[in-house]
Amino acid sequence: MKGNEIKKEPLRLDSLQPCYLYISASDSILEDKIESIKGFLEEKINLDTDFKVFNGAEETSDEEFYNYISTPSLFSPKKIVVIKYIDKVSSSLQKKIMDLISINNGSSVNMIFILTSAKQKFNTKLIDLVKKTGTVKQLRTPHGGDLKNWLEERSKSDGVVFTDGAASLLIENVDLDLNMLKKEYEKLYDYVSSETKKVIDENAVRSLVSRIYSIKVFDLVDCLGMRDKKGSLEALRSLLEDKQSMIGLVTLIHRMFKCFLYIKSASGRSSVTGYIEDNMKVSPYYISRIVSKYINWSSNYTQTEIIKVFELLNDYDIKFRSGAGQDEHLIGKLISEIADISV
Repeated sequence: MKGNEIKKEPLRLDSLQPCYLYISASDSILEDKIESIKGFLEEKINLDTDFKVFNGAEETSDEEFYNYISTPSLFSPKKIVVIKYIDKVSSSLQKKIMDLISINNGSSVNMIFILTSAKQKFNTKLIDLVKKTGTVKQLRTPHGGDLKNWLEERSKSDGVVFTDGAASLLIENVDLDLNMLKKEYEKLYDYVSSETKKVIDENAVRSLVSRIYSIKVFDLVDCLGMRDKKGSLEALRSLLEDKQSMIGLVTLIHRMFKCFLYIKSASGRSSVTGYIEDNMKVSPYYISRIVSKYINWSSNYTQTEIIKVFELLNDYDIKFRSGAGQDEHLIGKLISEIADISV
């Protein structure tokens, strides 16, 4: 469903169904959906008294929930109950919600449930009930083209010009998160709004837009691919400052060097593309870019050096598991040895 699907229905409150369930693996998409619904309802109900959000991912007070649904509305024709992450709500509360939806399923609906879930399968009875009485929609995660189109339209309306490199870097930095893109765009717009020529280049993006943790991990692996020891250690320092776990980093390094071996084999590009699609949880937007980078960087290591890297990774994996030293110290030594490897 598009972000403004409810707006496409007749703009009357009584046209809404008793319940809506929106499913997406993207938290930002679900948040955006709730905001769009709230925007639609803004002048139709009293949002202060008759629109309430409960979060299943947090501890939900049953008493607060029951007080809200049992309090008659004095200012609005409908009460709106939003329950984020219904899949994480207790089974007893899910049953209560199902009972309320069943009661509301009549010609006169005075309570509307807006449910969101990060899982497609969690309570088949609840999902079937929503399908019968309302609407269940899978929300598509945006891809790079969606974000690029949004950025082009928004910057054009604001009279802002992004260089091609700046636009690509911004989209990469937010890891295809549309809500984050909107927030970071506002930061960049504030930066150039007082300028005569409102041009945003890569330097501005690098200075003002923070890269999220998952992208920083790829930065480190990229530096190893380029045999850039200084860049690798700087990227590692940034990760350690964020106090993030190093779990997964060794796996990503292993996968890159396995790609290098595929590239050096007869099947080349087709093999490495299939391997990345099967083993790396990245958007299709990034796959061709990763393949191109790995093809270029594979020439930085000989096949013998790649095998030596695998030996190092195995040795350090044993050290990590055995607690042979502090993880921060071990990961630093591993990065240095890979960058310096020579056979």
